[in-house]
Parts: sequence; structure tokens; C-alpha cells
Amino acid sequence: MKKIINTRFIALALIALMAVIVATAQIPPRPKTADDLVYDYAHVIDTTDYKVIRDSLRNLYMYNKTQVVVLTVESLDGMEIEDFCQQVFQEWGIGDKETNNGVLIVIKPKTEASRGQVRIHTGYGAEGALPDLLCKKIETDSMIPAFKENNYGLAVRKAVSLIVPSMKGEYPSDIATFLKEKEAEKERNSLIAVIVYVILYVLLCGLIWYFFFMPTNSDWYSIMASPLLAATITPSSSRRSSSSGSSWSSGSSGSSWSSSSSSSSGGWSWGGGSSGGGGASSSW
Repeated sequence: MKKIINTRFIALALIALMAVIVATAQIPPRPKTADDLVYDYAHVIDTTDYKVIRDSLRNLYMYNKTQVVVLTVESLDGMEIEDFCQQVFQEWGIGDKETNNGVLIVIKPKTEASRGQVRIHTGYGAEGALPDLLCKKIETDSMIPAFKENNYGLAVRKAVSLIVPSMKGEYPSDIATFLKEKEAEKERNSLIAVIVYVILYVLLCGLIWYFFFMPTNSDWYSIMASPLLAATITPSSSRRSSSSGSSWSSGSSGSSWSSSSSSSSGGWSWGGGSSGGGGASSSW
């Protein structure tokens, strides 16, 4: 019996080890340098588009050390795209370690057997310039229409043309308008919340006064005491927070992670940046 238990334990341990190895194998190995910034493993971006995208991302890197990485993969194996992006982000170390200003764009092309997927994944320090709503807008308005025409290079170029100025703090007019509208909407919601809170607070104070401190002819001190008591037993402030996320998978088994272009000799290094899972995902 003891031998059977030991055998089962060893078998379970081997299965767990194999699962870890398979999961690790799904993540493309980190390139030796960060020179290219565009890794088209699915071979869907033509040479002209590749050079335009790479040069734009290189210029941004030289401007403020922001690393925006484009990665395409051939197929999905069941791994959620935000989990895949998070692992690539952490293992590659995209963005500066101090400012965490990295951005990862992952694209899985559409095939006859599976839908296409895209995700813009942001580092901690990039979330201000690229909030989740803006990432979603870039995907749905600029990228997916081009994806549907099977023009992946154009989709990435459009995304980069919005991401680069945003990371510089130079929002294009349509993006600036979008962000202003969202900020105005947030302010309106905050004002409504304050008004509702004040109304509820006054009503609560009134109820407490009515049921516990209803004054008699000789009990006028309770009129002064009731608001003070109500103020001590009702909350004075509240906070709330929220988060979002979304789905991927790596290339099919046996596929090799080889870039369609050769690395240049610049020798830029990966910065060791981190991500908290910010960004957005879309599919078509």
C-alpha cells in the first residue's frame, strides 16, 4: 500500500512538473536585445509596415525610454490573453524598472478555426497616459476595422500612431476630446454621488432627531444635541475602487519563436519593467 501511495505521489508530481514546463513553453523566449521592438512571429506584417512601426517605436524609446513592444503569435492554445501578456511583460521586463512605462501589443490573427484577438497591455507607469478605456477605443476604432480587411500592418500602424503621442503626453485631437468627455462624465457622476450622499445624510439626521430627540416644551437642548449625535454615528466619507481585464494563447506546439527580421546592433536592453494587468482586449 505504501509503495502504491508513493508511486501515485511521484506520478502527480511529474504531471505537475510537465504542466509547468508546457505553460512556460507557451511564452516566447525573451530576445537578447530590445532593438527591434516588433516581433512578428505570425508573419502578418509586411516589410514596409514593419520598418515604419519599428522606427516609430525606436524614436519613442530614444525620446523618453518608453518601450512599446509589438508581438504577433500564430494561434491560441487556450491561455487567456491577459495572462499571456502579463507573463511576457514580466519575463521580458518591458519598460523601465523605475518608471514601469512599458506597453505590450499582442495580436493573434484570425483563422478559419479561431477568432482573432488583440490586447494592449500597459505597465504601471503607462496607465495614466493609456487608461483602459483609451486602449479599448484604439482597438475597436482603429485596429479591428483593419484586421477585418486582413491588413495587420495598417492596424498596428494606426495603433502606434495613437500610442506614441499619448506616451509623450501629446494626445491627438480625437483622443484628447475622448479623454475630456470621460473626465467630464466622471466629474458629473462624482457630483451626483455627493448630492445623493448629502440628501441621505440630512434625512438620516432628521430621522434620528425625530425618533430619539423629539423635543418637548421643556426639552429644547435636544434640538442642539441631535445634529451632533447624528454626525458622530453616520459615515463622513467613503471610497471605492475598481479594475478590469480580458483573453490569449501561444503558438501551436512545435512552432519555433523566430522573428521575421534580424536584430540591429544597437544593443538596447530590456528595462525590467512591471505591469499590474492594465489595458484592454478585443476580438473579431
